[in-house]
Amino acid sequence: MTPDSAPASFETLRKEHFDRLCRQLALSLETSKAGKGFAVVSAAAGNVRVFFEHDRGLCTFGLGATADGRPLCSVEEMAPRFPRVRVVAGGFQRLSLDEQRSFVEDRWSVLQTMFAPEHIGDTRKWYASVAKAATERYSRGS
Repeated sequence: MTPDSAPASFETLRKEHFDRLCRQLALSLETSKAGKGFAVVSAAAGNVRVFFEHDRGLCTFGLGATADGRPLCSVEEMAPRFPRVRVVAGGFQRLSLDEQRSFVEDRWSVLQTMFAPEHIGDTRKWYASVAKAATERYSRGS
């Protein structure tokens, strides 16, 4: 991906957060796509593919199985499965990009197990229940 095909802010954040994570965890097999208002890169090691996405100015990390072309969930959606970094009003946990990167680094071995072929079905079922609960919460307006 060239600076012409992705916003400069994405490239800066990518180098600072995603590229650092790739070096730390020896991630490879990088893919990238960019278009008007979005950009995404991914890299994998073992059973986990890590995504770094830019969508209309917001950058986030996502997680999926190595073979996945799209993330199963965001790091922020995965974070409640583990002890909280911090608790904020409404029970939501917003993580900075540094915190998202640290989350992946600190839980890499557990994520490897969750996305392993023998456990990915359970991980996908867990996420389906999370997505269903979020949809129900938003449809109730709370």
